[in-house]
Amino acid sequence: VCAAIRAHRYVWQNENQLQEGLAGALAASGWTVEREVRLSGASRIDLLIGRVGVEVKIAGTTETVARQLQRYAASDLFDALVLVTSRARHRAVPAVLGGKPVTVIMVGGGFA
Repeated sequence: VCAAIRAHRYVWQNENQLQEGLAGALAASGWTVEREVRLSGASRIDLLIGRVGVEVKIAGTTETVARQLQRYAASDLFDALVLVTSRARHRAVPAVLGGKPVTVIMVGGGFA
């Protein structure tokens, strides 16, 4: 999943467009992608690929993003989480949350 994300260049104007680009790139690489998967209440992860959850963030504090990922890590739906972000500060998100590995992938481009 991470290799497929890293192999593509993304152009977007907002987070939803980046999500669409990611979903398209992953599908083109042969992955089955589910978007906006509801976990509980108002909690939804942006993309689900098998047992890997992908959250997309182009804004927000590191603390807010980490709290959100911590909630996702509590779900039995995931074996691993990937944060796709355009913000260098998000690299400070812990590498493990709730016992699950978290990979942070920086993407450039944007704002076409």
